[in-house]
Amino acid sequence: MGAEPGRAVSDDFVAVARVGDVAPGSGKAVVVGDREIALFNAGGTFYALDNTCPHQGGPLAEGWIEGETVTCPWHAWCFKMTDGKMTLGDYASVDAFDVHVEGDVVMVSRTPRGAAR
Repeated sequence: MGAEPGRAVSDDFVAVARVGDVAPGSGKAVVVGDREIALFNAGGTFYALDNTCPHQGGPLAEGWIEGETVTCPWHAWCFKMTDGKMTLGDYASVDAFDVHVEGDVVMVSRTPRGAAR
């Protein structure tokens, strides 16, 4: 039996959703530890970023997805879902998290990429 969303499945990964909970081309806000994470399904590939846009705190999970880019719904700042970097240069970025899919369960790392684990 697979892990239930919200249950830790390893020291670092937490089950946050089922694959069917996030339709292709959409995002969903999930909680990992004390952080709100934007979980995206871009054509069947899942990505996870900090859900808060660094500009004025817009919810990235509600943004528009095009390819591997998400656009903040508040003021159109764009971020690469692959690494959290802003598409217009190194002006800003958001934390990116590793995602693992096991069966129909989507799991997100508790620790942002590049942070000490």
